[in-house]
Amino acid sequence: MFIGGNMKLCKCPICHSDLTLEALIEDDSGRELLNTITNMSHGCGRAAVAYLGLFKPVKSSLSNSRSLKLLQSLLEIYPPSNVLEKALIDTVEQVRRNRRESGRIEPLTNHNYLKKVYESVKVQFAVVRSDKDFKQHKHESPEQQQRNEEDKLRGAIQYVERMRRLGQLDSIKNTESYQLWLKWQEEKANATAN
Repeated sequence: MFIGGNMKLCKCPICHSDLTLEALIEDDSGRELLNTITNMSHGCGRAAVAYLGLFKPVKSSLSNSRSLKLLQSLLEIYPPSNVLEKALIDTVEQVRRNRRESGRIEPLTNHNYLKKVYESVKVQFAVVRSDKDFKQHKHESPEQQQRNEEDKLRGAIQYVERMRRLGQLDSIKNTESYQLWLKWQEEKANATAN
């Protein structure tokens, strides 16, 4: 809807003033911030917006330039990924819960809390070893080769099951691990049917 030549996007839920597209992109930092957020992959943009809110000072707003610097420093540490999205979401949930429980609302000043959460989340997205890691050497016994294959299958199953629980199956459907998991599921279903 146009108001006085400006394209009205929506009303602010807090102050009820109109938010126009022109106002949003007038500020260079705001424009770059919006561009960076919308171009983040793996669902990280939405999670990053909530995360940036944790840096908001108690009695004022977080400026676009400060938000942009925080986002840029975050992306220098971690590229957008499923791991980052999950770490951002978990960080926001944990900080908000801590604030509710303690009654203290202090803005974050750095990414240290996220770094700790990221390390704990990273384990959920552990990568299954590649074929070269399982390369069968001529000196390996048939028993060792069999154990290697079983380890590979077990690792693939664990990885895919973690991704399934996190709702991320679509992102791994083209992997060898997913194919091994599908084959295992079929074998399991056939064994149950017999």
